[in-house]
Amino acid sequence: MTRKKKTRKTGPLAPAKKPREEQQRKAPETTRKHKGKGKRPGSRFNVERPAQRSSSGSSAAQDPRKGSKKPIQLVSAAATTATTVSQSAFNRAAAEAELQALENDVRLQQLLAAIEAGTDLTAEEEAYVDERTERFEQLAQQLGLSLDGDYEDDDWEDDDD
Repeated sequence: MTRKKKTRKTGPLAPAKKPREEQQRKAPETTRKHKGKGKRPGSRFNVERPAQRSSSGSSAAQDPRKGSKKPIQLVSAAATTATTVSQSAFNRAAAEAELQALENDVRLQQLLAAIEAGTDLTAEEEAYVDERTERFEQLAQQLGLSLDGDYEDDDWEDDDD
Protein backbone atom coordinates (compact mmCIF):
# COMPACT_ATOMS: atom_id res chain seq x y z
CA MET A 1 0.00 0.00 0.00
CA THR A 2 1.26 3.37 -0.87
CA ARG A 3 1.45 6.11 1.62
CA LYS A 4 -1.11 8.93 1.38
CA LYS A 5 0.17 12.36 2.31
CA LYS A 6 -2.03 14.48 4.56
CA THR A 7 -3.54 17.53 2.95
CA ARG A 8 -5.23 20.61 4.18
CA LYS A 9 -8.20 20.15 1.98
CA THR A 10 -11.27 19.48 4.04
CA GLY A 11 -13.09 17.13 1.77
CA PRO A 12 -16.82 16.51 1.36
CA LEU A 13 -17.61 16.14 5.08
CA ALA A 14 -16.35 19.56 6.22
CA PRO A 15 -18.69 22.53 6.62
CA ALA A 16 -18.85 24.85 3.63
CA LYS A 17 -16.72 27.98 3.62
CA LYS A 18 -18.54 31.26 3.86
CA PRO A 19 -18.09 33.63 0.98
CA ARG A 20 -15.31 36.19 1.33
CA GLU A 21 -17.69 39.15 1.28
CA GLU A 22 -19.53 37.85 4.31
CA GLN A 23 -16.27 37.26 6.17
CA GLN A 24 -15.15 40.85 5.55
CA ARG A 25 -18.44 42.22 6.87
CA LYS A 26 -18.10 40.38 10.16
CA ALA A 27 -14.38 41.12 10.69
CA PRO A 28 -14.70 44.72 11.95
CA GLU A 29 -17.29 43.62 14.50
CA THR A 30 -15.10 40.97 16.04
CA THR A 31 -11.86 42.95 16.03
CA ARG A 32 -12.32 45.96 18.23
CA LYS A 33 -9.79 48.15 19.98
CA HIS A 34 -9.21 47.12 23.56
CA LYS A 35 -9.48 49.69 26.25
CA GLY A 36 -5.93 50.63 27.26
CA LYS A 37 -4.66 50.70 30.80
CA GLY A 38 -2.36 53.43 32.02
CA LYS A 39 -0.66 56.13 30.03
CA ARG A 40 0.49 55.88 26.46
CA PRO A 41 4.02 54.61 25.85
CA GLY A 42 6.61 57.35 25.86
CA SER A 43 4.50 59.70 27.93
CA ARG A 44 7.46 60.63 30.10
CA PHE A 45 9.39 62.10 27.19
CA ASN A 46 6.56 63.14 24.88
CA VAL A 47 4.81 65.55 27.15
CA GLU A 48 1.45 66.56 25.77
CA ARG A 49 0.72 70.26 25.73
CA PRO A 50 -2.49 71.16 27.55
CA ALA A 51 -5.12 73.04 25.59
CA GLN A 52 -4.39 76.76 25.49
CA ARG A 53 -6.65 78.61 27.87
CA SER A 54 -7.78 81.91 26.52
CA SER A 55 -6.64 84.91 28.59
CA SER A 56 -5.98 83.10 31.85
CA GLY A 57 -3.20 83.49 34.43
CA SER A 58 0.24 82.87 32.98
CA SER A 59 1.12 83.57 29.40
CA ALA A 60 4.01 81.10 29.21
CA ALA A 61 3.30 77.39 28.90
CA GLN A 62 4.36 75.59 32.05
CA ASP A 63 5.98 72.18 32.09
CA PRO A 64 3.86 69.85 34.26
CA ARG A 65 6.96 67.92 35.34
CA LYS A 66 8.40 70.83 37.25
CA GLY A 67 7.37 71.26 40.83
CA SER A 68 7.01 74.21 43.13
CA LYS A 69 9.32 77.19 42.85
CA LYS A 70 8.91 77.98 46.53
CA PRO A 71 12.34 77.96 48.22
CA ILE A 72 12.78 75.48 51.01
CA GLN A 73 15.18 75.62 53.91
CA LEU A 74 17.78 72.87 53.60
CA VAL A 75 19.36 73.31 57.02
CA SER A 76 17.51 73.85 60.26
CA ALA A 77 17.82 77.25 61.91
CA ALA A 78 19.31 75.77 65.10
CA ALA A 79 22.19 74.19 63.19
CA THR A 80 23.11 77.44 61.42
CA THR A 81 23.19 79.47 64.62
CA ALA A 82 25.35 76.83 66.32
CA THR A 83 27.90 76.92 63.51
CA THR A 84 28.10 80.72 63.50
CA VAL A 85 28.68 80.75 67.25
CA SER A 86 31.42 78.13 66.98
CA GLN A 87 33.09 80.01 64.13
CA SER A 88 32.93 83.30 65.97
CA ALA A 89 34.42 81.74 69.10
CA PHE A 90 38.06 82.82 68.93
CA ASN A 91 40.74 80.84 70.69
CA ARG A 92 43.03 83.60 71.90
CA ALA A 93 45.59 81.28 73.48
CA ALA A 94 46.07 79.30 70.26
CA ALA A 95 46.43 82.50 68.23
CA GLU A 96 49.05 83.87 70.64
CA ALA A 97 50.96 80.58 70.51
CA GLU A 98 50.96 80.63 66.71
CA LEU A 99 52.10 84.26 66.74
CA GLN A 100 55.00 83.37 69.05
CA ALA A 101 55.93 80.45 66.77
CA LEU A 102 56.04 82.80 63.78
CA GLU A 103 58.19 85.30 65.69
CA ASN A 104 60.63 82.54 66.67
CA ASP A 105 60.78 80.93 63.20
CA VAL A 106 64.52 80.68 62.45
CA ARG A 107 64.16 80.25 58.69
CA LEU A 108 61.82 83.24 58.46
CA GLN A 109 64.24 85.40 60.46
CA GLN A 110 67.14 84.42 58.20
CA LEU A 111 65.16 85.19 55.05
CA LEU A 112 64.02 88.57 56.42
CA ALA A 113 67.63 89.41 57.27
CA ALA A 114 68.65 88.43 53.73
CA ILE A 115 65.96 90.71 52.29
CA GLU A 116 67.19 93.63 54.42
CA ALA A 117 70.73 92.93 53.25
CA GLY A 118 69.56 93.15 49.63
CA THR A 119 70.07 89.50 48.69
CA ASP A 120 67.82 88.07 45.99
CA LEU A 121 65.61 85.19 47.10
CA THR A 122 64.31 82.27 45.09
CA ALA A 123 60.62 82.08 44.21
CA GLU A 124 60.09 79.37 46.82
CA GLU A 125 61.74 81.46 49.54
CA GLU A 126 59.73 84.55 48.56
CA ALA A 127 56.51 82.53 48.70
CA TYR A 128 57.45 81.25 52.16
CA VAL A 129 58.17 84.77 53.44
CA ASP A 130 54.95 86.15 51.93
CA GLU A 131 52.85 83.36 53.40
CA ARG A 132 54.33 83.71 56.90
CA THR A 133 54.18 87.50 57.01
CA GLU A 134 50.57 87.48 55.79
CA ARG A 135 49.62 85.00 58.50
CA PHE A 136 51.50 87.11 61.07
CA GLU A 137 49.50 90.19 60.04
CA GLN A 138 46.21 88.26 60.28
CA LEU A 139 47.01 87.02 63.77
CA ALA A 140 48.13 90.46 64.91
CA GLN A 141 44.90 91.98 63.61
CA GLN A 142 42.80 89.31 65.37
CA LEU A 143 44.65 89.88 68.62
CA GLY A 144 44.41 93.66 68.24
CA LEU A 145 48.17 94.27 68.07
CA SER A 146 49.63 97.22 66.21
CA LEU A 147 52.21 96.40 63.54
CA ASP A 148 53.51 99.97 63.24
CA GLY A 149 57.25 99.91 63.78
CA ASP A 150 57.43 103.67 64.10
CA TYR A 151 56.94 104.48 67.73
CA GLU A 152 56.81 108.19 68.03
CA ASP A 153 57.83 109.56 71.35
CA ASP A 154 55.97 112.78 70.58
CA ASP A 155 52.79 111.26 71.95
CA TRP A 156 54.46 110.53 75.29
CA GLU A 157 56.28 113.77 75.78
CA ASP A 158 54.88 116.22 78.20
CA ASP A 159 54.37 119.69 76.88
CA ASP A 160 55.83 121.86 79.61
CA ASP A 161 56.01 124.96 77.44
